[in-house]
Amino acid sequence: MSRLLLLRSSEPVRLRGVLSRVPGLANAAALSDVAVGQEEPAAAPDKTVQLDVGFVIGGEPLLQRGRQDETAAYRALAGLRTDQLMATVGTSPQGVFRYHHFMLAVAGQLGGQPGRSQLTADLPLPLRDNLRGRSEAELLFHQVLTDLHDADPAYLTASELRTEVLAAVLGKALRRIVPSESAPGVLLALSHDEQVVIARRGHGSLRFLSVTEPSSSGPSQQQTLVVGATDGDALPSELAVVPEGQALAIASRSSRPTLLSL
Repeated sequence: MSRLLLLRSSEPVRLRGVLSRVPGLANAAALSDVAVGQEEPAAAPDKTVQLDVGFVIGGEPLLQRGRQDETAAYRALAGLRTDQLMATVGTSPQGVFRYHHFMLAVAGQLGGQPGRSQLTADLPLPLRDNLRGRSEAELLFHQVLTDLHDADPAYLTASELRTEVLAAVLGKALRRIVPSESAPGVLLALSHDEQVVIARRGHGSLRFLSVTEPSSSGPSQQQTLVVGATDGDALPSELAVVPEGQALAIASRSSRPTLLSL
């Protein structure tokens, strides 16, 4: 099982508050405040999960990766203060990757893609030089970047991109993936600065919660939490559904999320 999480304008109190509104997403121990020297709340033994986090601070995308128990993973997320949080959590998530101001989160089992040698040969030289690992997810990210380059080389260095541009390449990436009937589904989230699009294919579900938070010092903040699961892991019905074949798009910190056709 893998989950994909995305939250705008994350900070400890806000994230714990939003997560607590989603029953079953994180246990009470992960959401509680623990003072120095104080014992942590009792919790059932946890399974070990892989936690990959992409977050933006001052406009700069950063990554963290590691394996830890599930409560510690959600507590680590709840402790971050960031402009945007994008994470994969689970027993076999694919991870989060970055290139300049782009980030891609991948959760689920990829399949039906061309082989590594073909994909590598098709990459523009700057992207080929950026390739570090050998995972299918990292290759998929570089193929998404190649699609952006092929549409317009200026996209890779642009200061702003429309969410429709991001949705177009994300849809193309999902159509390349051919999940089997028995395999978990695939969740993808692609971001560029404040713009982000999220979509899925195959089994699993993708849901979101969006609330408007008033601000005394400026315009109101639109707080959006996106949660995806790659298999039969039930997500709370209180959250709105992102149907397969559509992407949830968030254009800026103050805008409401919209659905775009892929």
